[in-house]
Amino acid sequence: MNNWKTLLENVDDDYLTGMANKGIVKRAYKDKEEGNYQVLSMEEEAKVCVGGETVTVCAPLGESRCSCPSRSICRHVILGILALKEQAAKEEQESVMEPANMPAQEQSVKEAKAYTENIQKTEQTTAENIDLKKKLMEEIAAYPFESLKKILGGKQLLVIAGQIKAGHKPKIDYASVITVELQEKGQKVKLLSPLEYSTCTCHKKELCTHKAAALVWCKLEAGLLPSGELEAEVVTKPVYDRQQVKEAAGQMQLYLEELLNTGLARTSPSGLDYMERLAIISHNVRLASFEGYWRALRDSYESYFKRKASFRVQTLMSQIARLYQRTILLQRAENDSQILELAGEFKADYLPAGDLELIGIAMEHFESQTGYEGETIYFLEENTGQWYTFTSAKPVFYEKSGRRGMGEKAKAPWGLPFSLEDMAISRIHLTNAKADGRRRLSSSQETKGELIERKKDRRLQREDLGGWYYRDFDKLFEEQIDKKKNSWLKEQEEDGEAVSLVFIRPDSCEEAVFSEAEQKLFMSLYDKAGREIVVEVAYSKRESWGIRYLERITNKKLPCFLGKIYFKDGRIRMYPVAVFGKGELWEDGEFE
Repeated sequence: MNNWKTLLENVDDDYLTGMANKGIVKRAYKDKEEGNYQVLSMEEEAKVCVGGETVTVCAPLGESRCSCPSRSICRHVILGILALKEQAAKEEQESVMEPANMPAQEQSVKEAKAYTENIQKTEQTTAENIDLKKKLMEEIAAYPFESLKKILGGKQLLVIAGQIKAGHKPKIDYASVITVELQEKGQKVKLLSPLEYSTCTCHKKELCTHKAAALVWCKLEAGLLPSGELEAEVVTKPVYDRQQVKEAAGQMQLYLEELLNTGLARTSPSGLDYMERLAIISHNVRLASFEGYWRALRDSYESYFKRKASFRVQTLMSQIARLYQRTILLQRAENDSQILELAGEFKADYLPAGDLELIGIAMEHFESQTGYEGETIYFLEENTGQWYTFTSAKPVFYEKSGRRGMGEKAKAPWGLPFSLEDMAISRIHLTNAKADGRRRLSSSQETKGELIERKKDRRLQREDLGGWYYRDFDKLFEEQIDKKKNSWLKEQEEDGEAVSLVFIRPDSCEEAVFSEAEQKLFMSLYDKAGREIVVEVAYSKRESWGIRYLERITNKKLPCFLGKIYFKDGRIRMYPVAVFGKGELWEDGEFE
């Protein structure tokens, strides 16, 4: 009896509905009110008489059968299970009642005997429950992942991958019935053997997306499906027409050879149009990075034709050499994965990142050589100490007049009631955030933002900066540059992973120097040991105010720098994104 009581205590209406359907369960309850049923036996296979039919209740319950003509779980089987559950509970209640007028000695003997029997039955029941759980886990392990992928689809798999990354896992209770409480709208799934009788609070009889998600989570937790494998499965990789890719790469190679044979002095300005044509060809065959490379090369040649002081032959030759090597590698690529590694992607895959607590740090305006202009907002996430960015950009390759709007005045995303520039001085809570592999945030409408704090004259605290604050430049080199070596094909301007954003508080500095020949400002910063970081800023109209500010910096008013660092020509260099003076980031001695 104890065996059946334990097996049936987790059986509820949702469980029974999963075995049959809602209508059959309702009919069984109605028949139960008439009382036309009787439990005949409670052995390994229990027998219940329901009306004129005989029901055999088995474990697992989905294998129970009835003498009626029905080939599926009928109302007689459901009523038989209800009757058996009722009888087991009734006998349990009677067994704990003290018999009236029983002598104390006889009662003591009976209690001791009952105690021994209960221990034996409990051990037997525990063993049987373990067997049921083992059988259920074997079924879950055997269920093909390919079938689950078809049911869930790419979007739901992305959600699961994002929840894993954010550490948001469902609650799973393991017993003869495995209960999974999904975060999605509070859905609860009960997995039972055989799996086709599993139930869900959405009341669908078939294997719904919730049941499929529960199976995936059980596989993940049991180590049957590595989380990295799941993420790899859901990342959508583009399919390339390899013949078109090789033809495009061939055209690029021939034109680069022509440029080198012709020489810089004899190159015609009409070549700019052909470079733009190759950028368009790259776009059409889904070579995103090559589109940018050709526009950057076009921009360099245009600087030469316009006699701009910022033009450098060394930079141009470096661009041509890198692009030529990439075209060779592209022609040798043997599969889509190799092409993708060289080609890049037009649109990043954004995965759910959970809820984020973001501290706005700075805003940077950019005008890229690849033909885009916009603003990037930098955030630090309070809980993880990781950098996140949000970028608002627009293409400007065909704008000749220089009419470009003030993007920083545009409205902030995520339903926030202020402009982009206000994000850089705000603390924000994001619900259902999405980010790509470089932690670039999506402006998805599913993400909701809430303003926690906004101050124009706020001071950042040292604890806000996590591990990104440096006074020792040797430690900075070791942690941010030496461990992130990159191929010569990857330039820091092109590869976001090669750029590190850090806070630097120097001990001293040299006066900034502006080079008329190179049209760049150079400024040396030193730590206490005399190790150097070179601040380097190329002149442009947008940078003119920042250059004038840097030229006024002295040792007496030495700020804390927020900048992108990279390694070039044997020296650590930095492009400053923002500077924080006294009162903005610390008071004297606060960080000592």
